[in-house]
Amino acid sequence: MTQSDIFPEFERLWASYASYSNAAGHLSSPNAKDDDFIKMAIVGFGSHQKTEEWGAKHWELAKQYLDECAEAEGTEKMKKFSMLALGALLGLKSAGKLDDRLYLIGSMWLPGFVLLKGAAVESL
Repeated sequence: MTQSDIFPEFERLWASYASYSNAAGHLSSPNAKDDDFIKMAIVGFGSHQKTEEWGAKHWELAKQYLDECAEAEGTEKMKKFSMLALGALLGLKSAGKLDDRLYLIGSMWLPGFVLLKGAAVESL
Protein backbone atom coordinates (compact mmCIF):
# COMPACT_ATOMS: atom_id res chain seq x y z
CA MET A 1 0.00 0.00 0.00
CA THR A 2 1.20 3.49 -0.79
CA GLN A 3 0.39 6.90 0.61
CA SER A 4 -1.99 7.50 -2.30
CA ASP A 5 -4.02 4.41 -1.30
CA ILE A 6 -4.99 5.72 2.13
CA PHE A 7 -7.85 8.05 1.16
CA PRO A 8 -9.37 5.43 -1.19
CA GLU A 9 -9.27 3.00 1.75
CA PHE A 10 -11.17 5.53 3.86
CA GLU A 11 -13.68 5.99 1.01
CA ARG A 12 -14.16 2.21 0.79
CA LEU A 13 -14.89 2.05 4.51
CA TRP A 14 -17.19 5.06 4.19
CA ALA A 15 -19.20 3.38 1.44
CA SER A 16 -19.62 0.22 3.52
CA TYR A 17 -20.12 1.86 6.92
CA ALA A 18 -23.62 0.42 7.47
CA SER A 19 -22.49 -3.17 6.99
CA TYR A 20 -19.41 -2.67 9.19
CA SER A 21 -21.56 -1.04 11.88
CA ASN A 22 -23.99 -3.97 11.72
CA ALA A 23 -21.10 -6.43 12.05
CA ALA A 24 -19.75 -4.52 15.07
CA GLY A 25 -23.20 -4.63 16.65
CA HIS A 26 -23.19 -8.41 16.40
CA LEU A 27 -19.58 -8.85 17.52
CA SER A 28 -19.24 -10.68 20.79
CA SER A 29 -16.00 -10.04 22.56
CA PRO A 30 -14.58 -11.84 25.56
CA ASN A 31 -13.17 -8.49 26.73
CA ALA A 32 -15.78 -6.60 28.75
CA LYS A 33 -13.83 -3.38 28.04
CA ASP A 34 -14.76 -3.56 24.35
CA ASP A 35 -17.48 -0.95 23.88
CA ASP A 36 -19.14 -0.16 20.53
CA PHE A 37 -16.23 2.07 19.52
CA ILE A 38 -13.59 -0.59 20.14
CA LYS A 39 -15.78 -3.15 18.36
CA MET A 40 -15.79 -0.86 15.31
CA ALA A 41 -11.98 -0.86 15.41
CA ILE A 42 -11.94 -4.66 15.64
CA VAL A 43 -14.26 -4.94 12.63
CA GLY A 44 -12.06 -2.51 10.68
CA PHE A 45 -9.01 -4.54 11.66
CA GLY A 46 -10.78 -7.67 10.45
CA SER A 47 -11.21 -6.19 7.00
CA HIS A 48 -7.46 -6.74 6.45
CA GLN A 49 -6.31 -9.23 9.06
CA LYS A 50 -7.83 -12.13 10.97
CA THR A 51 -9.64 -10.81 14.01
CA GLU A 52 -7.90 -13.52 16.04
CA GLU A 53 -4.72 -11.47 15.49
CA TRP A 54 -6.25 -8.49 17.36
CA GLY A 55 -4.21 -8.19 20.52
CA ALA A 56 -3.56 -6.05 23.56
CA LYS A 57 -1.24 -3.71 21.62
CA HIS A 58 -3.98 -3.06 19.06
CA TRP A 59 -6.50 -2.49 21.83
CA GLU A 60 -4.16 -0.01 23.53
CA LEU A 61 -3.61 1.97 20.31
CA ALA A 62 -7.34 2.02 19.59
CA LYS A 63 -8.15 3.08 23.15
CA GLN A 64 -5.57 5.86 23.00
CA TYR A 65 -7.03 7.11 19.72
CA LEU A 66 -10.55 6.91 21.15
CA ASP A 67 -9.47 8.93 24.19
CA GLU A 68 -8.06 11.57 21.85
CA CYS A 69 -11.33 11.57 19.86
CA ALA A 70 -13.30 12.04 23.08
CA GLU A 71 -11.61 15.40 23.57
CA ALA A 72 -12.47 16.54 20.05
CA GLU A 73 -15.87 17.73 18.98
CA GLY A 74 -17.80 15.24 16.94
CA THR A 75 -20.80 13.01 16.91
CA GLU A 76 -20.97 9.38 17.92
CA LYS A 77 -21.05 8.32 14.25
CA MET A 78 -17.96 10.40 13.50
CA LYS A 79 -16.12 8.66 16.31
CA LYS A 80 -17.35 5.23 15.26
CA PHE A 81 -16.22 5.82 11.69
CA SER A 82 -12.86 7.04 12.98
CA MET A 83 -12.47 3.86 14.99
CA LEU A 84 -13.46 1.72 11.99
CA ALA A 85 -10.81 3.42 9.85
CA LEU A 86 -8.18 3.26 12.58
CA GLY A 87 -8.88 -0.45 12.96
CA ALA A 88 -8.41 -0.90 9.21
CA LEU A 89 -5.06 0.89 9.42
CA LEU A 90 -4.04 -1.39 12.29
CA GLY A 91 -5.15 -4.42 10.26
CA LEU A 92 -3.15 -3.29 7.25
CA LYS A 93 -0.10 -2.74 9.45
CA SER A 94 -0.52 -6.12 11.14
CA ALA A 95 -0.81 -7.80 7.73
CA GLY A 96 2.45 -6.17 6.61
CA LYS A 97 0.73 -4.00 4.00
CA LEU A 98 1.44 -0.73 5.81
CA ASP A 99 4.69 0.34 7.43
CA ASP A 100 5.00 2.56 10.50
CA ARG A 101 5.37 5.73 8.41
CA LEU A 102 2.23 5.08 6.35
CA TYR A 103 0.30 4.10 9.47
CA LEU A 104 1.25 7.41 11.05
CA ILE A 105 0.29 9.33 7.90
CA GLY A 106 -3.06 7.54 7.76
CA SER A 107 -3.83 8.18 11.41
CA MET A 108 -2.98 11.87 10.94
CA TRP A 109 -5.14 12.15 7.80
CA LEU A 110 -8.12 10.41 9.37
CA PRO A 111 -9.53 13.42 11.30
CA GLY A 112 -9.27 15.51 8.14
CA PHE A 113 -11.18 12.90 6.16
CA VAL A 114 -13.94 12.84 8.78
CA LEU A 115 -14.12 16.64 8.85
CA LEU A 116 -14.21 16.70 5.05
CA LYS A 117 -17.32 14.50 5.15
CA GLY A 118 -18.83 16.75 7.81
CA ALA A 119 -22.57 16.42 8.40
CA ALA A 120 -22.80 13.65 5.78
CA VAL A 121 -21.63 11.23 8.45
CA GLU A 122 -25.06 11.46 10.06
CA SER A 123 -26.64 9.91 6.95
CA LEU A 124 -24.45 6.82 7.17
